[in-house]
Amino acid sequence: SLEKPVHLEIVGEATRVDRDILSSLDAPLGHLLRNAVDHGIESTEQRRDAGKPAEGVIRLEARHSAGLLQITVADDGAGLDVETIRAAVIEKGLINQEAATRLSNAELIEFLFLPGFSLKGAVTEICGRGVGLDAVQDMVKRVHGTVRVTSQPGKGTQFQLLLPVTLSVVRTLLVEIAK
Repeated sequence: SLEKPVHLEIVGEATRVDRDILSSLDAPLGHLLRNAVDHGIESTEQRRDAGKPAEGVIRLEARHSAGLLQITVADDGAGLDVETIRAAVIEKGLINQEAATRLSNAELIEFLFLPGFSLKGAVTEICGRGVGLDAVQDMVKRVHGTVRVTSQPGKGTQFQLLLPVTLSVVRTLLVEIAK
């Protein structure tokens, strides 16, 4: 519906994932994939003008790393425009102009996770409602994980979810009687 040809690469299909974590990932992954197509991947014309192939690439990767489950959604799109984010933050009255100029790129990117925050001017069936990245962050916090966002102008954006390998907890009671 967006008329953007996109190739989805899935890496790590055999990665074992806890059932509870897996069920929690459904909506967040959907949000990240929709955002990658709608916000990240440029139009065919913009990609050609930038010297890129007409078809965009979105990569979904799952793997275990340092005792954590690492889920990465990355696109080869335009990357985040921090000046657009800065302008939106000021326009929405979340921060004044003077304070906004002092924010680092990482601090500006954090605004994307606020409930109701969107850079889209109009709501579409894909994006623009401002419910997406806040749901991703809520899920990650609920399972005591973290989200990392990296972006390079003209090269793309990567969302990395670092999650516990399992949510399962075995409750035990240890009792000692007469030594």
